[in-house]
Amino acid sequence: MLRARLANLTAEIRALDEAMAWAAGTWSPAPGEILPHPVGQEATAAWHRALRRVAAIGPRIVSTLVGGVVGSVTWGGESRRVDRALEALDLTKLARALTEDLLVQGVAAGYVYEREDGQVRIGRITGYLQPIQDGQDADILVALYQVQSYLDVGRGLRYWVRWWDLEGAVAQEWRDLPDPVSFSTRPPSAEIPGVRPRMRVWALDPDGTPQSLILWALPMLRDIMASELMLARAEELAGYPVPIFGPDTDVQAVGPGLPIRGQFTWAQPGNLGELREQLRLKLERLRDALSLPGAIMGAQPPSGEALREANLRFRQLTGLLRNLVEGLMTDLVTDYAAVVGAEPVPVAVLPPRDLEAADRIQVVAALYRDGLIPLRVAAREIQPYLPTWSDEELAEWLERQESIVTPSQVANLLGGGGE
Repeated sequence: MLRARLANLTAEIRALDEAMAWAAGTWSPAPGEILPHPVGQEATAAWHRALRRVAAIGPRIVSTLVGGVVGSVTWGGESRRVDRALEALDLTKLARALTEDLLVQGVAAGYVYEREDGQVRIGRITGYLQPIQDGQDADILVALYQVQSYLDVGRGLRYWVRWWDLEGAVAQEWRDLPDPVSFSTRPPSAEIPGVRPRMRVWALDPDGTPQSLILWALPMLRDIMASELMLARAEELAGYPVPIFGPDTDVQAVGPGLPIRGQFTWAQPGNLGELREQLRLKLERLRDALSLPGAIMGAQPPSGEALREANLRFRQLTGLLRNLVEGLMTDLVTDYAAVVGAEPVPVAVLPPRDLEAADRIQVVAALYRDGLIPLRVAAREIQPYLPTWSDEELAEWLERQESIVTPSQVANLLGGGGE
């Protein structure tokens, strides 16, 4: 059963390669891949001109979601030794990379290892990753299958494979394979004992194939690029009037100051509004499908309740991703502490400060408006998010307001929108 599932790996690796190219902004369709093949030298040249004018939107999506998930990383504990070691590891950079792995390939994984110079590091596991489920319980993962492909000059595509055994804490490695499943027919090239990968999975298909937001959105991303290419080519043709000649026109005699004999007219450019509206609707559909905020795709932003709902869904999605990354980071730091002989510490992945501030101020305003917290508590709670509000200014403001303020006035001040 496992071998049958792995037999389709080549197609899945190609899909992941495309998803990674979209995330990096390097994906470009071949002629005829997402639009009819251009016919003739002039049409092919127009196609390549349009390609140079259209940019992949994958980096904008990934950077928006990663930026909404990871603002900074902190940890607990009282050990200066652990603090110095974790500061050197740059956990914020690691958290961002793991978040991108979840978004693009659907699996984020890492492990703790010791280098030849004795330095202990936390390494990311990249490439095509296939979590292997227990035969009796699909919620239990027993191994991790890792594949990386590379081009060998003269021999074509080759594969490097690792099989991480979670129960035995050992990794087996195969190099220079002609295909990603032939590892089962030959002994491993190397065996690495004492390594246990930690991972988080976004979603698995019923057959166990990893799924991610970018993989799921690939058809919509291709569709949007097709519309952008059509629009770019149409704009080129619509940039100026087109001369129309009849069958009896002497084309050679057409020139400045010369009379034209035969049928001739100018065709005015058409209205591209419908193509632009079609592209706008596709961008809005993608923004909604990926729970992106506001006008992030460059289309007209929603307004009113729709905008609040879009931002709420964005916070819910980034909160879910943050919980997965935070759990993975805590596992990795726990393993790291065990190797260096220190006490494990909890890791917290914090959202960007501006998002945290907006959410916190809204909650505090609502609590005060409903009479659940007093004015002094509400003001002290939001003071850290208003750096220009000093302790002296806050105390002076409270003294002035406590005798005359009403909950609705403070709610308006804090952005709660009271009557």
